[in-house]
Amino acid sequence: MCSSEEYRLCVTQVQRYSLHDGGGIRSVVFCKGCPFTCPWCCNPENLSFEPQVMWKKSLCIGCSVRADGTRDANGCPCDTDPAACPTAAKELMGRYRTVGSLADELLRDRVFYEESGGGITVSGGECLAGTVRQEVVLDLLERMHAAGISTALETTLAVKLAVDSGRLARACDVFLVDFKIADRVRSLEVLRLDTAVRDANLRAVLAKGARVVARMPIIPGFTASDKNVLANARRIRELGIARADILPFHQLGASKYASLGLPYSMADIDQVTDEAAERAAALCEQQGLKVVVRGE
Repeated sequence: MCSSEEYRLCVTQVQRYSLHDGGGIRSVVFCKGCPFTCPWCCNPENLSFEPQVMWKKSLCIGCSVRADGTRDANGCPCDTDPAACPTAAKELMGRYRTVGSLADELLRDRVFYEESGGGITVSGGECLAGTVRQEVVLDLLERMHAAGISTALETTLAVKLAVDSGRLARACDVFLVDFKIADRVRSLEVLRLDTAVRDANLRAVLAKGARVVARMPIIPGFTASDKNVLANARRIRELGIARADILPFHQLGASKYASLGLPYSMADIDQVTDEAAERAAALCEQQGLKVVVRGE
């Protein structure tokens, strides 16, 4: 077991006053790094496990350019340190944090958690990707629990669990778990995500009394078909999970791809209509699930 004060977690941001990641007012810790390949990811800054520089062309005033005219993959023309960029056109995505420093920051908002029924959520990327990261994230959850703060994990759970499932279930008040492409072969092919691993981990934490909310992103061409929605809904019910959140596809993260120098294959895909989201919700309700469109 590592010391979580020796191992530092790469975090892109701590988003305060969030209302959609576990109930009440929450602070969300976004861990950087994900082993999966969802084409629709709205947080591409959290895909790489290493810090990256994001460059926003619209903010750049060209105050410093390389003499040879070369540019980075994202179009950035200079070597200016992001901290010294006068317009914040360059931003460093990812900073290494210890559990202690994160805990201190999260506890500053205790009054908001207590008054709203909120707490802290650890998200990603995939916040449970890797043995050491699991230990560190679990340490953070346990520290928050010991301080009387509600905790949540936003995760696929489709990773090999190196930590004890009972310990994880005790430290996490609610698991927000993704159900994406229902067919295992197709999921592995497109997302590199093994639904059998997810379901085995779910059974383990549910057996320890964990509360789980299933999350179903509705993505045209990937997860939005009635067949896929129904397959996910039936699996959710089989596992004994009572609630599913419907998360309609949107384009809010599209501009981040160019700023990171990454390709984006979903640019021409329309956002999911209210009618399509409600249809997915109705199909889930037919299977006996409590449904919340767009989640808490």
